Amino acid sequence: RLGLFGSLVRNSGNVSADSATLQGGKIVFRSSQRTEISGTASATGVRGGDIRILGKQVALTDSANVDASGVNGGGTVLVGGDAHGANPAVQNAQQTFVSANTRIKADALQNGAGGKVVVWADGATQFGGNISARGGAVSGNGGWVEVSGKQWLGYAGLVNTTAANGVVGTLLLDPTDIT
Repeated sequence: RLGLFGSLVRNSGNVSADSATLQGGKIVFRSSQRTEISGTASATGVRGGDIRILGKQVALTDSANVDASGVNGGGTVLVGGDAHGANPAVQNAQQTFVSANTRIKADALQNGAGGKVVVWADGATQFGGNISARGGAVSGNGGWVEVSGKQWLGYAGLVNTTAANGVVGTLLLDPTDIT
């Protein structure tokens, strides 16, 4: 487990909570103001881990790489909040930005379902990255992805929730206006 907290949290290096034999670990980046990730955050394992990138303003810039994949099931990645912004235990961002070169993964690599990825803001979300929450190559369904801005969403990215031997997963786009 790893947690980085402060009024400004910035990571441009490599942060790992990987496990070769267990569920991936948990990584939390949380600020009271701005959280900016331009490096790599990895919490992989037999089952995918849990990565949370939270703050009033959240930005995944440059070639940020966030990976919560697992051999037997994808993990969870929360960027700017949880599903529909409705989990009071998870801080919601006002603005969330994901650059075009950013990669977010919560894949099941061999068996099991793809994971859960949420990119959220109570205000505006600008998304240009690539999200993968695929089902396992041998068995398993695709994962669940939400990319939403409660007030505004700019969506120019790609999402993959396919499953080689299962049911395709879900992509939810849920703002008032979509650009």
